[in-house]
Amino acid sequence: MTARTPGHDPVPAPSATDPDRPADVTAAVLDGSALAPGATVRTAVFDAVRADPDGPVTHELTGLTHHRRPAVRRTALTLLTELTYSGPQPWPGPIEAAAARLHDPDPDARRTAARLLVRAGGTDRARTALDSHPDPATRIALADALLLYARHSPCPPGPLRTDPLPEIRLLACIEELRTAPAEEWPALDAQTVAEVGALSGHDADRGWPLGHRWGDALFRQDREQHCYTAAARLLTGDAGPYGQRVGVHLARRALQSWRAAPAVLTPHLTALVRTAPAALRDLAVDALCASRTATRLAADDLAALLPATRNTRSATAWTLTYALATVDDPRAAPYVHTRLASGTPPAGAVAAVRGLLRSGTADPEHLVPVIRRLLRSDDPHVVSTAIALSDDLGPAAAAGVPDLIEALRAECALRDAQGAEWAGRRELRLVTALGRIGPAAASAVPLLEGLSRASRQRAGYRELALARITGERRYAEAALCAPSRLRRYVSDRSGLFEWLLDHGGLTPDQSRQLRDLVLSRPGGMQVFGSRALWRHEGPAAAADLLAVLPQYLDDDLFGPAAMATLEAMGEHARPALPHLRALIGRRTRLPLHAGSEDADMNADEQLLEAARRTVSAVAP
Repeated sequence: MTARTPGHDPVPAPSATDPDRPADVTAAVLDGSALAPGATVRTAVFDAVRADPDGPVTHELTGLTHHRRPAVRRTALTLLTELTYSGPQPWPGPIEAAAARLHDPDPDARRTAARLLVRAGGTDRARTALDSHPDPATRIALADALLLYARHSPCPPGPLRTDPLPEIRLLACIEELRTAPAEEWPALDAQTVAEVGALSGHDADRGWPLGHRWGDALFRQDREQHCYTAAARLLTGDAGPYGQRVGVHLARRALQSWRAAPAVLTPHLTALVRTAPAALRDLAVDALCASRTATRLAADDLAALLPATRNTRSATAWTLTYALATVDDPRAAPYVHTRLASGTPPAGAVAAVRGLLRSGTADPEHLVPVIRRLLRSDDPHVVSTAIALSDDLGPAAAAGVPDLIEALRAECALRDAQGAEWAGRRELRLVTALGRIGPAAASAVPLLEGLSRASRQRAGYRELALARITGERRYAEAALCAPSRLRRYVSDRSGLFEWLLDHGGLTPDQSRQLRDLVLSRPGGMQVFGSRALWRHEGPAAAADLLAVLPQYLDDDLFGPAAMATLEAMGEHARPALPHLRALIGRRTRLPLHAGSEDADMNADEQLLEAARRTVSAVAP
């Protein structure tokens, strides 16, 4: 029997009964699943190595670095490299395995071995190999690893600036730029640009792109204007074709670092979009589309590429479509609808449709059949996308009620079989989506009334859905009367209060409860419930809200909701203006942790947009 994973050679599955080999680890390396984030066997490997760094799992992995198939050797070397985060320093077994593979016939295996050698603590052997190894690509990988990862005995970059290979000289220059005093900057800058001009291959870019690394060095020294100047010079072709590639990466790192970068660098990136060869053009498109601000500035040029995209399912086509849709550009609408109708929804489909809803270009006649088809999928991620789309469409998704009910029945049966005490995320979202549809989801009422699991995240989610469908206050009131089962966490009940305010207002007891929940403890209920408290009490609540909301302004999760409340408060929120203006006045991006540099940039841009809207609404 043969197992195959994309990027790996087909290999025979090992015997699970072989007593001399950890069969699960071997199988996971052979088929590549050991590198899959979240895989059970991967977690088990990490746990085993933490418990016994020189135990049987490590021995098995080092043995697999000698496997006859290059893909298996690469996988074993890569996994060992990742395990060095939790392994000892130095780690003898992996050091020996890496040193033995520096002369591997597969070039990617040699590069991976170079990284492992340094990461495992074999820096002295790596330096020796750097001086003597005959293969340029391996020497570049060794220099790269020594400059980046030699934690206990750093590699001084100075001597490497005279290496015969321009890639190594460039890596050394960039590393030295990170800490060099100002008087050394001119010489380092000149050599860096010259070395970029001497490049013609991609060996130094195989790990962390050179432009990103260069941008990090300049950001560390707060050299904003020089970063813009260097990126613009490279983008115009001063350092040759490969220099333009480095320039795109440098520009992207600048966009991720400084708020003024989109205005300065977008014209240069847009020029590449118009004139560059396809590969470089796509790289520039990717950089522009990563930034909301740059996307808006380059919207006409980006939109002009959409009709010319031959394959509507290509990565570049969706990058363009997604970027334009999420900044509410109506020109993206037909491409979003076409992409969703053509198969499995791409990553970001929900955010793209939300952009269409904001721009008024979402077409339920196109979207509802897609939602119904996706709800019947066996892929849980696809079903989650369908639920979110239905939630966003609200009453317009009424035709999907039977499919939502069926999906909810299946989810409840699964949770019952698991003996779950609390509602899971999917159960919560299915119930919420039915509630958003409103009276047209009346056929779901019997099922909803029979549910008994509460949610840790959103108390009364079932009752809120029933209230929205039936229009009866008793459901929401009963949910607010129910005691909380959580002692250290206040679940978000803001939706219940908002609905009651829209359907007759709050009783005195409910008023006191709302005030207590919003003002007693930080968290989601405080942020999302502040709008309900303002609606209910008006200016009388202003001082209390101003005492708690400013702390959330630079939070990518809670900041937009807090600013929406301040915006609704109008002139009564003016004491918060210094906090808002301080947020707007930053030169650099907020230090967020949204998952990647691009995600951090995107979150910062959204907070900046919200802060500017709030100041416009609040300021005199």
